[in-house]
Amino acid sequence: MLSVRSLSRLIGTRAVVSELSFDMAPGEVVAILGPSGSGKTSLLRLIAGFDSPSSGSVHLHGQEVSTAGRVCQPPEQRRLALAFQDATLFAHLDAVGNAAFAIRGGDKAGRRQRAREALSAMGLDAMDGRDVATLSGGEAQRVSLARALAAEARLLLLDEPFGNVDRLTRVDLLQRLKARLRGEVAAIVITHDPADAVELGARVLLMRDGQLVADGSHQALADGAHGEWARGFLRAGG
Repeated sequence: MLSVRSLSRLIGTRAVVSELSFDMAPGEVVAILGPSGSGKTSLLRLIAGFDSPSSGSVHLHGQEVSTAGRVCQPPEQRRLALAFQDATLFAHLDAVGNAAFAIRGGDKAGRRQRAREALSAMGLDAMDGRDVATLSGGEAQRVSLARALAAEARLLLLDEPFGNVDRLTRVDLLQRLKARLRGEVAAIVITHDPADAVELGARVLLMRDGQLVADGSHQALADGAHGEWARGFLRAGG
C-alpha cells in the first residue's frame, strides 16, 4: 500500500532524509525509531505530503503521490489520519466534535455517534459538551487518537503519540491502539521507546543521520542481526 523509493530531502546542504526506501503492506504496523534528529519526523512529513522530496518518490495504493520537487497529491486526498505528541484540538469544538472532525460522509448525528464510539475505544465516555480546555493532557491525547481512528483512514501516521502522557496512560493507550488496529489499518508510529514497538508487535525501521540503518523485527535488532549500533540503541532504551 505504501512504497517509498530512494527518498531524500535536503535542507540547505544537509540531508535530513537520505536515499531511504521501504515498502508497507496493508494492515502492517511499522515503528520508526532513532535518536533525536535522525530524520523520523521529516520522513513522516514526506509521506503525509506536507513537504516535497528533493529526490525519490512516495507511492500510495499504487499511485505516485510525491516525486522530486513536487507533491502530486495533497495530504487531504491521501486517506491518511495523523496524531502528534502535542494533541492539537480545536477550541471551538467539544471533545466529540474534535473526534468527529475528520469523518466524511453521513449526517452530523451519525458522525458524532462514530466519534463517540472512537472516544469510548480510547477510554473516554460521556464527552458531549466537554470543553477541550478542561481536558487533562492524557485525555486530550486520547481525543487526538480517537480523531485519527474515527477518520477510518487507510494509513495512520502517529508522531510520538505517547510522548506527553504518564507511564500508566501510555500502557493503556498502547493496548487500546493495538486492539483497534488488528490488521485492518496500516500505521506508522514514531516513538523514542523501543518497548512501544514490542507492545504493538510492529516491524522496526531504525534511522540514523537521515538514513535507514535497520529494517526488521525488534527481536532481530536486539539479537544483533542488524549490527552492534542497532543492538546498542535498543539496549539503551532509545
